[in-house]
Amino acid sequence: FVRWLPGWSTFAVLAGRFLVATAAMLPIVLLVPSIQQDLTRSLRIPPIWWLSLLAIGSSFLGTTAFQMAPVGEVTLLFTTSPLFIIAYKYVMRLDIKRSEGWGILIATAGVIIILLPQFSSDRAISWQTILGYLLALGAAAMVTLYTVLFDTFTDRGIAPKSINIVFMTCLLGGVLFPFCTIFFTKLLLETSIERQEIFVLLGLGIFSTALPFFCYTVAAQKLPIVLTTAILLLEPMFAVLFTSVALQEIPSLWFGIGSILVFWGLRSIARAANSS
Repeated sequence: FVRWLPGWSTFAVLAGRFLVATAAMLPIVLLVPSIQQDLTRSLRIPPIWWLSLLAIGSSFLGTTAFQMAPVGEVTLLFTTSPLFIIAYKYVMRLDIKRSEGWGILIATAGVIIILLPQFSSDRAISWQTILGYLLALGAAAMVTLYTVLFDTFTDRGIAPKSINIVFMTCLLGGVLFPFCTIFFTKLLLETSIERQEIFVLLGLGIFSTALPFFCYTVAAQKLPIVLTTAILLLEPMFAVLFTSVALQEIPSLWFGIGSILVFWGLRSIARAANSS
């Protein structure tokens, strides 16, 4: 979706995706009194603000990375959150099960194999691409911090409900990034939006922002943090599958081999989580 908006700045893309996501969620918030009450209570405590800012920061870094570097490589780096979780547990001297470590390594190897056809050794890597790689790693680190904080708030009984976090994140982004767009690029004042771009923004706001963010936040509340972040390793698999449907690109043999390793690694991590 991001690549289908050529010429758009990062601020403009984020403004569009968060405004669409807010508009999609607004009827739910307005029509369900219990959600309004929970949201009002959540705004009085710091957790929802910390979590929303981390989510916005991750979206900003990730979107910028997709505009600066190849999609496949950015996706691979963005799915390194489980490695950050393992590193966090090691630094904090938390228990790391052997099956967790092996599961992460196996699943990550599967992701690399899936994306092997997209790498080409004969092209020079520009400073812009390297910066895109670093931003993707930064986005992965922010996802990790978001997951760890959400897990901590849940254990303390002060975690906001998932839909409140998602709505607040989209609302803040929908207010912040249009101003950034006008101030830095003036796109909203000088450029008309075509019909195709409207459809792209709808897909970006609903299917790539509100819906997956809500599902991930619910998962973070229900699952161990290692397993929650490990689920992100499925993202390149879905990317290849969607590409095969939308662009009729037949997946290579590497996709089948990598997929087996990804599922094998996730199964190992899930078994470790169930035994704890």
